[in-house]
Amino acid sequence: MQYPIATVAYYGPDDKTVTKIAVGIIESEDAKPIVRRWSGPDVVTNPEVRAQIGDFIQSHGARHVAMSDGVLGCPHEEGIDFPAGQECPYCPFWRGKQGIQVKDQAQDTNPYQEMRVLTRQNMHLIWESAQLGAPFTGEKARLLKAMREHPEYYDLWERLDEASDEEIERDGVNPILHITVHSIIENQIAGREPKEVRQVVEALARQGASRHEAIHQVGAVLSEEIYYVLKENRPFDEASYVRKLQELVR
Repeated sequence: MQYPIATVAYYGPDDKTVTKIAVGIIESEDAKPIVRRWSGPDVVTNPEVRAQIGDFIQSHGARHVAMSDGVLGCPHEEGIDFPAGQECPYCPFWRGKQGIQVKDQAQDTNPYQEMRVLTRQNMHLIWESAQLGAPFTGEKARLLKAMREHPEYYDLWERLDEASDEEIERDGVNPILHITVHSIIENQIAGREPKEVRQVVEALARQGASRHEAIHQVGAVLSEEIYYVLKENRPFDEASYVRKLQELVR
């Protein structure tokens, strides 16, 4: 684990309303967190608060940002706003509900549904963290770049953690899958694996395509290969993938 790490937690009177944001900086495994808090009815949307949170995270050189998945609990603090060991008297919604919810491992699970949920949570986390000024590098930075290059989906990124499958699909296109493929291509270019991906994108650019258009053309080839991998239950055929890419520029 690379330190410092920033943590961002949401609190409010119920699980839909945020009135307090607590940001902690963990500088090492044994260090006591440095915590700063912001409160108010518009604490999530207030641009000044967002700027202050971003400055706070950046000033401590945080390498990673971890955010709570939704509202963690009431905004009042045990031992300060109400006696330790008791329920908060100001937030009846949270009585008996605060704390970590343990999932019953015996329940039947759908691995594909879990993967979709994790993908959505990851993208939403990256988007929300970026709005707070959190720095990203590597694959996360490339995923964020792909999300920013598609302004037609900005409204979706804002509520990705609560949107239904029906709301996500746009004109026959799944934006999550589209952005995922886009970022995979960017990762292949950055890692030169396979090296032909970068060569083809550069060749398409010389032929007049914008870089964005070139990525989409390559992404269509990748999507087709992934389709057959899933349909035929076979390994990814890199040789076939490269051959089809090279056909784009002949």
